[in-house]
Amino acid sequence: MLKKLAPYTRGYRWYILLGVLCSVGEAVLELELPQAMSAIVDVGIASGSLALVLATGRRMVVVALLAGVCGLGYSHFSAKAAMGFGANLREAEYAHLQQYAFANLDEFESSSLVTRLTTDITVIQNAFVMGVRPLLRSPVMLVAGLLLACAMSARLAVVFFVILPFLAVALGLIVHHVAPQYAVLQGVMDRLNETLQEDLVAIRAIKAYVREGHVAKRFEDVNASLADTATHTFGGAVLNMPVFQAAMAVANVGLLWFGGQMVASAEIGVGTLTGFMSYVLLIMNSLNMISSVFLLLAR
Repeated sequence: MLKKLAPYTRGYRWYILLGVLCSVGEAVLELELPQAMSAIVDVGIASGSLALVLATGRRMVVVALLAGVCGLGYSHFSAKAAMGFGANLREAEYAHLQQYAFANLDEFESSSLVTRLTTDITVIQNAFVMGVRPLLRSPVMLVAGLLLACAMSARLAVVFFVILPFLAVALGLIVHHVAPQYAVLQGVMDRLNETLQEDLVAIRAIKAYVREGHVAKRFEDVNASLADTATHTFGGAVLNMPVFQAAMAVANVGLLWFGGQMVASAEIGVGTLTGFMSYVLLIMNSLNMISSVFLLLAR
């Protein structure tokens, strides 16, 4: 699939490269913040060194601003690349349709062809804008976050590693269930467009033969089918968030329980626990984003 789409990025590949660099840079910069926060609490506040607190705080502000600039850069470059990519793809598809023989055209409903040139390409553009960033960031955040969290406290990481497999399996099952539904949704959308186009083209004949009731009933049935299919499809897709929130809540309780005991016994500092929980949030968000990307790509 990616090989087939790659030629249509011509003229916009520099934007893609710059967007990739901005996304990776943003991820790397964000990973620095929990470490700095831990140093402020465990070293600066514990030793009463205001100078260290202020210096580390200024560094965090600079890192956060740079991460924000990288995020804005990605948004700018990815939007340009996605719109140009969509225009190239739409133009190539339209040119390809002009080469079809009548036998080829008879295999497609005109409404289906219109959907391919409009809705489908818009979905691809949205996946490009919203999917590439987490697809690049999430593996970096996941792997680096796990390594840094383990470096902070290997014992405390056990709590997270117990929860992580359950979360990964739950998100995987959601993606596995929802992905095939997008093909069904596409078919129902085609039928809706076909019905609407037929009704609008034949509107004079419909009025002349007083068939408005029949036409309205047919459109109502197709519209209701689309609504039911979309509700079922997206109803499954939005389960990502409650599953993620439940796993996050369990992880927080477990970390605060065991982490609090470790702080009380002076095994770790409060700053280490705070930084560790920040890394856990980054890791969980990465898993959630990865599952969302798979849903976008499936659609």
